[in-house]
Amino acid sequence: MQLPFSARTSILTAVLAAPLTTGVALAQDTAAVDTLREAVSRAVTNNPSVQASWHGFQASRHDVDVAFGGYLPSIDVTAGVGRESREDDGRGSYDSDFAEITLTQMLWDGLAIANEVERLNHAKLVSYYEVMGTSNDVALEVTQAYQDVKRYRELVLLARDNYAKHLTVYRQIEQRVESGAGRRVNLEQISGRLALAESNLLTEAANLHDVSARYLRLVGVLPAEELTPVPQLDTRLPASVDEAVNLAYEGNPGFHAAIENINAARAEADGTKSAFHPQLEFRASTGTNNESGIQGRYDQTTVELVASMNLYRGGSDLASFRGASDRVSQAIDQREQECVSLRQTTMIAYNDTRRIAEQLEYLNQHRLSIGRVRGAYQQQFDIGERSLLDVLDSENEYFEASRAYVNAQYDLELAYARTLAAMGQLLPALEVSRQGVPTLAELGSNGVTIDGETICPAPAPTHYTLDELTAGLLPASLSEPTQANR
Repeated sequence: MQLPFSARTSILTAVLAAPLTTGVALAQDTAAVDTLREAVSRAVTNNPSVQASWHGFQASRHDVDVAFGGYLPSIDVTAGVGRESREDDGRGSYDSDFAEITLTQMLWDGLAIANEVERLNHAKLVSYYEVMGTSNDVALEVTQAYQDVKRYRELVLLARDNYAKHLTVYRQIEQRVESGAGRRVNLEQISGRLALAESNLLTEAANLHDVSARYLRLVGVLPAEELTPVPQLDTRLPASVDEAVNLAYEGNPGFHAAIENINAARAEADGTKSAFHPQLEFRASTGTNNESGIQGRYDQTTVELVASMNLYRGGSDLASFRGASDRVSQAIDQREQECVSLRQTTMIAYNDTRRIAEQLEYLNQHRLSIGRVRGAYQQQFDIGERSLLDVLDSENEYFEASRAYVNAQYDLELAYARTLAAMGQLLPALEVSRQGVPTLAELGSNGVTIDGETICPAPAPTHYTLDELTAGLLPASLSEPTQANR
């Protein structure tokens, strides 16, 4: 059942009188963090997505050890005891037992083990870059959630102020109507606008709740009651979009994982060729055997070289080679897709940093101008020189202008973070790293090779400033607003 208007007004008035906390109705967590660096550090350490990629990387290191074991000799011990029945001249049943130790060493396998070790080493590097990429992605998500909590807290305050202004006007009109000095149609008009202000306030509060829940999912705790400003990120941006794209090629872990995946696929393809080569093994064994009643106990020692080669396997080896070759082509296509996606992401993010920075000046100018108009209209309304509609329109326009300015401020900060994330530089910019992650040098790698074959260079789309877009539309004397007009 819908509450009467007066009851709803009383409830929201109580909301206005209450202090604004983190989640409007959310309890605070005593372990909440209040800086972006702490939030990101906590996420890259504890977030399930990062943990999953980390354990995948650890597993890939063990896989290399498994394959490397193929270089080493295999030592096996067998023993048994039983009863044997013979149907020859010494027919009858006899007790028997045996024990044997065998050493087998691979000497040549067509480089199957070598290629498998190489493949798994590249797969290990793919997993390493996936850990870095997941950490980078989570850092960007946390940055966005952190900024969105700050954003919607500010928007809730704006919506509260907007509601308070409408409530003040409503009470003025209500008093005039009750005294007979005002028209009831004005009361209906302000009632509708006040209901809209209520809806806007509840919407912003719901948005704050949702972004706080997203923050909780990523960081593991609710945001602190007071969040500090984010570090200055724009100082780390390059001077041009082309430079940003090149830095993304050099630093983005997802792109590097795609390059290493090609190397792993090529090693797999080389490994399938071993099926067309002979195999040579060294074998040595010694043991004892007891066949009671026939030969008695005897010892036997053998040292031998064993060569083998498959002549026909139903075409499986050729099919395996062809499949591996197609997986190389697939990996190359995936790298190309990753490259063009990275290029697009970087170009858009970098362009947003320039576009929004330019827009901020005009949005702020609009907000300040409407603020002055709003104050003037209220004064003129009080002395009967402005209509109620003029006042309500100015209040609504000021509210929307303020929202646009606040959103642009946070969008600009996020554009900086998106650009750094595309370049693989967001975590270093925040001075955050996951403990225990080895360096590439410790993994025996010099990193991927970035050259003309691995990247997808292309000219960036043109970025237009407002001056360029409006060139020639106005005479030179009118092209720039004067300070007085501002």
